[in-house]
Amino acid sequence: MDDQLYNNEERINRYLHGEMSSEEESVFEADLQKDNALKQQAESMARIVKGMEVIGDEHDKQLLEKMKASSGKKTSSLRWISIAASIALVLTVSYFAYDYSATTRLGKEYAYAFPVSEVIRGEEDEDVVNTLTLLFDNVANGKDIDNTIKQLEELWALAQSDTYNGYTTYEPYIGWNLAVAYLRNHDKRDAKKVLEDMAVHYPQGTAMGDKIAELIDILY
Repeated sequence: MDDQLYNNEERINRYLHGEMSSEEESVFEADLQKDNALKQQAESMARIVKGMEVIGDEHDKQLLEKMKASSGKKTSSLRWISIAASIALVLTVSYFAYDYSATTRLGKEYAYAFPVSEVIRGEEDEDVVNTLTLLFDNVANGKDIDNTIKQLEELWALAQSDTYNGYTTYEPYIGWNLAVAYLRNHDKRDAKKVLEDMAVHYPQGTAMGDKIAELIDILY
């Protein structure tokens, strides 16, 4: 799903900026008629671009009205400043759209670093196994992320407590999945916080430590 959204975003962006060939445009327009999700995404992106243009136009008009009594040279200069500001705003929106896609794609990629089948042992407490299996599967598949994060935060604190409990054994995997869930939710700050905390206890040279260091390096 994340890959499809990312690919759609690239196609829409090229279409809106006139970067498609006539053949590509024909295929894309045909897809718009068949794919309602693509059509809605295209309309949303078009509104953002149009909204930025309107903001720029209105700003330009206001500056020109204020500068009627001034020289043409100064008015022209201010107009270019306004246009540059509008372009910067569009680029900022585009950057955050790209950053969002890149972060969620990163979460998807690293969700499979420690598969559930390899870290969950059947001989453990059944309730613990069922709970973690569900939550880890949610992270891997990007399902119910907000609620999954909330539960993982609670289990992460429980696993780190001084009192041994059924989740203590799974502490590193709970922490890892929590960090990845944050990434899937486009929350790099909290993801880095968990990973940095884990790095203290799981140094490089171990499977978990190497993955933690690798992901931290990418996030920075």
